Amino acid sequence: NVKIELKGALHLPTNVTDVQAKVNATYGTSTAPWFNIQGTNVDLIGDLAPKGGIIHGHGEAWWDGAIQAPRPLMVTFNVATGTISKLKMIKPVAHGIRLTGTNIVVTQHYVDAKPANGSRDSPVGFPFNTDGFNVGGTNITIDGYYGNNGDDCVSIINGAKNVVARNGYCGFSSHGLSIGSLGSNGQNSQVSNILFENWVMDGAVYGARFKSWTGGNGLAANITWKNMVLLNVSTPIFITQNYYDQGKGPRPNNTAGTSTHIANFHFENFSGYLNPSWTDGTCISDPCWNYVEGIDNTKAVIFDLYNGTATGLQVKNVHVKPYKKRYEDTTVICDPATLAPGAQDTLGF
Repeated sequence: NVKIELKGALHLPTNVTDVQAKVNATYGTSTAPWFNIQGTNVDLIGDLAPKGGIIHGHGEAWWDGAIQAPRPLMVTFNVATGTISKLKMIKPVAHGIRLTGTNIVVTQHYVDAKPANGSRDSPVGFPFNTDGFNVGGTNITIDGYYGNNGDDCVSIINGAKNVVARNGYCGFSSHGLSIGSLGSNGQNSQVSNILFENWVMDGAVYGARFKSWTGGNGLAANITWKNMVLLNVSTPIFITQNYYDQGKGPRPNNTAGTSTHIANFHFENFSGYLNPSWTDGTCISDPCWNYVEGIDNTKAVIFDLYNGTATGLQVKNVHVKPYKKRYEDTTVICDPATLAPGAQDTLGF
């Protein structure tokens, strides 16, 4: 058994050039963890005191310079049976914690990736890719999360199975509680049995989100988002099989003719109101990376799918309205032809 306790504040190096050189020299990749924790029965314990349990990434210099590669993420936690509790991730350069192990419980987690000199809708100083958690493990529970960041609060990635993320707050310009991205470069991705419940999304671009790359493969199945409060959120429910890198040009054609299929996605008990803007400061291309035809600030649900790739979708008790408008003004984007036979019968709208 191993117990790692962080009672004070751990400040990571601030010289961007030196850190980039270390990332390249050590890993030879575009992203690498400061801390790579492995083993069996490992507890990583912070502190509830205001100045305790802190890992400070000093990410502002990276955000201000729009420096995206190479760069470090905070922690990879690849353990068999372990816990993470009472940690505070302050100004991470990029991703916070990557969970790739098994039988892990996370509690009382805090993330501050909100820029002091930027805003939700400006690319200046925007904290790109500051995900709270990337989860690719099995039997993972995240219970208790408070964060302000510029990407997914929780991102479920390839290989994840039996994951619960509950009781959280996502602020600033979160990109939601996400499945993906999956299917990059045609990868066969598998994700199953995921539950998100009891979340407040405040100022987020998305509430519930699924994203797979154009031309992906594989299956995401049995995913539930429930009991979501949406405050000033651009799009509460968003599914796309056309995720792409805006830095490499416009949205590509699906020349491979394949997609990551989805099955049994349930969205239940959503309430709140929409943001006047359907995007945020990550929009640095024209068209924007999250543009879909017909998008505007009245869309509560967007299903951007290929024909016959989705089955078992269900939307229930979704009560959201556009900013300063009526519930009757809320609209959706969904082409019934993209749903597998019978899926329209259980859709809910």
